[in-house]
Formats: sequence, C-alpha cells, structure tokens
Amino acid sequence: MKNFSFRLERVLQLRVTAEQAQARRLGEARQVEAERRLLSEAGAARVAEAIAQMANTPPALRTAGSLSNLILAVEAARARAAAATAAHREALAVLESEITSFEEARQARRAIERLKEQRLEAWEREAGRAEQRVTDEIAMRQSRGQRAAG
Repeated sequence: MKNFSFRLERVLQLRVTAEQAQARRLGEARQVEAERRLLSEAGAARVAEAIAQMANTPPALRTAGSLSNLILAVEAARARAAAATAAHREALAVLESEITSFEEARQARRAIERLKEQRLEAWEREAGRAEQRVTDEIAMRQSRGQRAAG
C-alpha cells in the first residue's frame, strides 16, 4: 500500500503560519495594552498627587495666583489622565479584537489538523486491512500447500 499523503498539507502549513503571525500580533497588542494601562495608572496617580498638593498647601500660601496655578495643574493632569485612559480603552479594544482573530486562526488550523488526523486514522485502518488480507492470503496458500503435500 502507498504511503500516507495529506493533500491539504500546504493549506495546513498556511494556517499554521497565519496562526503564528496572529500570535505575534496578539503579543504586540498585549504589550501595548500593558504599557497604556501603566500610563493610565500613572496619570491617575499624578491627578491624585496634584489634588493632594493643592489640599496640603498651607493657608498662608494660598493666594489667588497660586491657587489658580494649582487648579490649572490639576486640570492639566486630569486632561492627560483622561487621554491616557482613552488610549488604554482603545488598546483594550484592539487586544480583544486580536484575541478573537487569534482564536479564529487557531480554530482554522485545528480544523485542518483534525481532518488530517481523521484521514490518517482511515488510512491506517485501510493499511491494516490490506495487511490482514495479505497475511490471510499467505496463510491460505500455506494451508493449501500443506494439504496438497500431505
């Protein structure tokens, strides 16, 4: 019997390559999300720090100009924190999209792999049957030969 050959091997290799590429994109998206999360957390910490600084300013130093500057500093920190939070939300959306794409690529590869496994099992069963037929034929010939000689 001929050797096992899977006609969709090239398709399987393409699916494996696509899954690996998607895994790289997923890794990059995870890294971007982590960086943006840290920036968002740092922005929130700066806002809290600016508010604490404003609250801890001694009453003697609270002039209209210094309070105005502190308020502007808090507002600027809030704006930067809001931008960082929005960038983090975007990164989370991209990450979720990449996770979905990776799962789809994995399922596509796995479907072809299962097909290959099923075809290999069928080929092995058929090869086993063919081998059994040959063994049975040899046994029958030997049995006929022994009866004819006996």
